[in-house]
Amino acid sequence: MQLLLLCFVFATIASARNLTPAWVELGPESRNVARIVVEAGDACPALMADGRALATHRREPLPAGFQPVCEAAIPANTASLELGEQKMKLPRTPDSVVVFGDSGCRVTKTQLQACNDPMAWPFLRNAQTIAKARPDLIVHVGDYLYREEECPDDAKGCAGPHGDTWPAWKADFFDPAGPALGTAPWVFTRGNHENCQRSWQGWFYYLDPRPFDGKCTEQSDLWIAQSGTLRIGVMDSAMVANADTAASKYVSRMAEQLSRLSGHADWISVHHPFWAYLPGSTPTVPLAAAWDKAKPEGVRLILSGHMHVFEFLGFGAGHPSQLVAGIGGTNLETVPIQQRLAGETVFGAPVNSGGSRHDFGHTELHRVKKGAAKGWALDLMELDGSKAFSCTLPDKRDAQCAK
Repeated sequence: MQLLLLCFVFATIASARNLTPAWVELGPESRNVARIVVEAGDACPALMADGRALATHRREPLPAGFQPVCEAAIPANTASLELGEQKMKLPRTPDSVVVFGDSGCRVTKTQLQACNDPMAWPFLRNAQTIAKARPDLIVHVGDYLYREEECPDDAKGCAGPHGDTWPAWKADFFDPAGPALGTAPWVFTRGNHENCQRSWQGWFYYLDPRPFDGKCTEQSDLWIAQSGTLRIGVMDSAMVANADTAASKYVSRMAEQLSRLSGHADWISVHHPFWAYLPGSTPTVPLAAAWDKAKPEGVRLILSGHMHVFEFLGFGAGHPSQLVAGIGGTNLETVPIQQRLAGETVFGAPVNSGGSRHDFGHTELHRVKKGAAKGWALDLMELDGSKAFSCTLPDKRDAQCAK
């Protein structure tokens, strides 16, 4: 019987033409899923969970023009998960977490990035460096697809697919993310590039962990991604605009969600930063206003992107630190940055320690298990794997960054 089962599993693997590696993503209430994109018309492959076959099923409805993704709910307490020779890391209390976002190649009529030049668009190099780091968890803070319009001049190096289509999602996310996709479980966060006027179909079909009904939801409800003892509240700010004011309808919505996170989340992942400092930019006022209304207890760190720089802001007691990691591959901000941020004030909150850098790469957080610095160590990692900026985030003291 076991032999027949193995033959069935290997037969389904052989018959499916896999277009991506299999990946694991965290979902609400620890309903974690494994997914893989396959060629249309192919059978979904079977996984092996603790030595037993785990069938995957096609996610429905399939948007027109997209390739199907097969998925399976991962049974609780699963210790091993495999697809052929690919062994997938499962969620656990992480010792290392990678955070990045804003990774696609920007192509519009007015802004062109050389998508075919790995130096100009380094997402693949970034993913390769992440894969070498072997993290326990990867958090993408949103904005996956930037190829929104047809390349107006092939000589600029931006020739390729565009729009909310499978070819564009493949080129902008799945192909370059490939080296890291199966390396660790992922937490996916929705960005404004995935709102209902942009690339919502690929977002909801491929990456959102919840059931898909074929429709776009303007603002999804929050959920908590739990990896062992680490709890990350995942919020949807896709429709919040920089120009919105403290009177925006999103203030009450976000405040209500934040209040539900009180005592239930250690970190929050949300595309737009609650607090950020970038000369010449307009901050997302509704998020800071929502925080002032709710002030959830227990949150120590906010993970964000949207601004295409690295930034870390450490505040005083009772105020969470803010990480901005919009450096995954999209063109970086062109405005000047201020490298040292200690002494600045953001929405009335003084910055005790922090800094900003204009570098592609990602952020790594490593758990510090003992001593006065018990908590997390944060490093900005450049594309070559070198450290460019470091901070400590102790559990019981304010964050401190190297000068």
